[in-house]
Amino acid sequence: MRTYILYGFGILLCLSGVGYLAAEYVKYLSEPGKLACLMLMVGMFALLGRYFKEIGW
Repeated sequence: MRTYILYGFGILLCLSGVGYLAAEYVKYLSEPGKLACLMLMVGMFALLGRYFKEIGW
């Protein structure tokens, strides 16, 4: 049980870090760049969601 808590905490920190970096980086992108960044993040979280679904979370 302890490992699941640590994994959850690590995933939460990772997602918050990615969100912060994306928010800071988007300020310097053009409109097509912002769209590409958004599509990349949506794809990344979709693949992450599929992974967690396959392992039974």
